[in-house]
Amino acid sequence: MNNKAGDSPERLTRIMFVDDDPSILDAAKTAIESYGYQVVTAESGEECLERLGEADLVFLDIKMPGMDGIETLKKIKQRDASIPVIMITAYATVDSAIEAMKEGAFDYIRKPFDMDELEGSILAAIEEIKFERLKQVGRESGDYIEKFRKLAGDAHGIYIGTDVERVKDMDVETISLLADWQPRKLQQVQEDVEASLADDVVIALADVAYLFEKHPVGDVRDFLRWLYRMASLHRGRLILSTDFSQVDDKMADDIREVVADIRLSLFSDSISNYLRRRVIQALSDGDTYSFTTIAQLLDIKDNPKLSFHLKKLKDDGVIKQDEDKRYFLSQMGMDIAEVLEGIRERRVSDQTDFLWMPQQ
Repeated sequence: MNNKAGDSPERLTRIMFVDDDPSILDAAKTAIESYGYQVVTAESGEECLERLGEADLVFLDIKMPGMDGIETLKKIKQRDASIPVIMITAYATVDSAIEAMKEGAFDYIRKPFDMDELEGSILAAIEEIKFERLKQVGRESGDYIEKFRKLAGDAHGIYIGTDVERVKDMDVETISLLADWQPRKLQQVQEDVEASLADDVVIALADVAYLFEKHPVGDVRDFLRWLYRMASLHRGRLILSTDFSQVDDKMADDIREVVADIRLSLFSDSISNYLRRRVIQALSDGDTYSFTTIAQLLDIKDNPKLSFHLKKLKDDGVIKQDEDKRYFLSQMGMDIAEVLEGIRERRVSDQTDFLWMPQQ
């Protein structure tokens, strides 16, 4: 591979390697530092936990005296679930590595190390952290109307709110949350949005608090999730806003919780792993592929690892198998592939697809 850390300013620099064998620690430290990363080492699970704040990524041996790798992994995830942990295993303990992945490990590598595989696992973990950052809600201050005006200027705009006269000077679609001064059913609003959707759409939903006042929280959550999903599938953007000065503390907390949850709803556990996203991408052409072909396409030599991820995707309904045991994307999988492609395109153009602009 030979990709040096200087190739990208977003590369991770702090990697912790945990093993009770000092000779392995020395060899790993030398190898990883040669790729341009900062390396800290620990000889036990206890030391790993003490120094966890020094690491962006952890390589963790499964078999260690005292606190073993599985127990250490669980404690790491309790402290910070976002840190990628790559388990280190011998061939005799692959089953334990699979169990570790069920507990939240990002990946595993086998001893003795293949240097390309070692760096490949680091690069995959970096991609994972970049992907996690994409899941965060973009929060901005300022006038959401002006933001909508700017974004919708060269795109198809849809404005949803209780007072659509706010955007009467703009060439955008308007959808009112009211009919004869009464709240409209969310299903009716949803149907209007569906009829107005187009690629590269910019959707602004004002008066989020009004939805919470007039509809059950669960229904509002489902509607907002759907709205964001539609924006993502059409390579668009969603702006949400409300006036917090007009709501009580409990409603404000409900709104914040739902808004934080909207993006995460698209990123189920089934696609929270870099390798599973690569499988989805490989199958996104609509063809069917055998296990062997998928392994070749993704250059995966570890059959148990690939089997684990394929089973996860199948259990979650993202992929299916035909009568010849060949894999293909379900309709859900195709939808997810479209969303991931939209995310990839936005990452290249450095755009944010979801803006939360509360008015204080």
